[in-house]
Amino acid sequence: MIIKKITQFLSVIGLCVLPTLPSYALELLSNEDLSEVTGQASLFTTDYIAPGGSNPNPNIGFYRLGIDAELSINANIRGFRLGCDGPNGTGVCDINFGNVRLTGLNSSSVSDSGPTSDAIMTRPFFEFAIRNPTTAATRELVGIRFGAQQALGRLSVGENPDPLNPADDTGIVSFSGDMNAQIVGARITDICARLIVCLAATAQLDDYDYAAVHGGTPLIFSRSQVNGCGSTDFPGAVNCMFFDGLVARASLFGLVLDSRLTEDLRFIHDLGLEDGNGNAISDLSMSLQKEAVRWQKISTGTFTGVVPAQKGWWLSVPNVVVRNLRIDEPIEVSALGALVGQPVVLQNVDLGQRPVDNCYGALTFC
Repeated sequence: MIIKKITQFLSVIGLCVLPTLPSYALELLSNEDLSEVTGQASLFTTDYIAPGGSNPNPNIGFYRLGIDAELSINANIRGFRLGCDGPNGTGVCDINFGNVRLTGLNSSSVSDSGPTSDAIMTRPFFEFAIRNPTTAATRELVGIRFGAQQALGRLSVGENPDPLNPADDTGIVSFSGDMNAQIVGARITDICARLIVCLAATAQLDDYDYAAVHGGTPLIFSRSQVNGCGSTDFPGAVNCMFFDGLVARASLFGLVLDSRLTEDLRFIHDLGLEDGNGNAISDLSMSLQKEAVRWQKISTGTFTGVVPAQKGWWLSVPNVVVRNLRIDEPIEVSALGALVGQPVVLQNVDLGQRPVDNCYGALTFC
């Protein structure tokens, strides 16, 4: 029937068209004509994970709706705050980021590099965690999650006007979630190795993978980290990242410096959402739950190695790459101490990171 209609339509057009001026039109199809059109689409996918078996959550099932598509996103968010006040206390948030930029992986702090680039989210989804999923009378919503099977891009946060001034860094105030971090290409440019006099040196840090150093466990941030961030050097530090097992290779006498870094989150401005080789990461997600929930890894279809998302808002970032850190602040160490393996302890140094320029012209944030 549709072919018949199209044939009639083309015949009419053929009688009316001018040789040098083509004319185009559309013909309305009736409901009867449309009912004869058939096709198949796979834009949406649905999955159900029943309780039991490999599902470690007691009597909780999961309903997931995915979109078999890519989303290109370029965004500036002045304030990204979730889970504020309530059980956390007045003014305290599960997640509190200022001046957030989401751009393509190749963007940078170079002027105008960000606006033409996009982060790519492949197969985005949302998912519900339901207790007693097969019993209508007691069915209960436990949590909801949003995410993507794969993500590739750059997440920039805050401002750093002067890389030599630690006091002017702003950005991450609090964070709840899990994140593995890789440090690639970091340098310390001004080391004073004290041996009666100051011997000047620089140092290159070996590339570092937090989870690899810690048996596969990523960095975990719980609420505003009121219990500290695990720093052995500064146990009272909160809202921070603690990196132990760093190796710095100094230019002086071939010294190898065991180093530890306790860094307030406000010094973190530029995170690559990639695997270290420029490829997309899997299983990026953000969730809200009323109790601890283990969400499935979509990439593997398993719960193996999953960090439980805690009550409230939780951001799970499987991997970020922090590239080309440059510590220009003067760092003094004992030359004799370094020779006998005394660790170099660093805290809250400016990492030299600048957020992506995601505005045209002279604007710093738009």
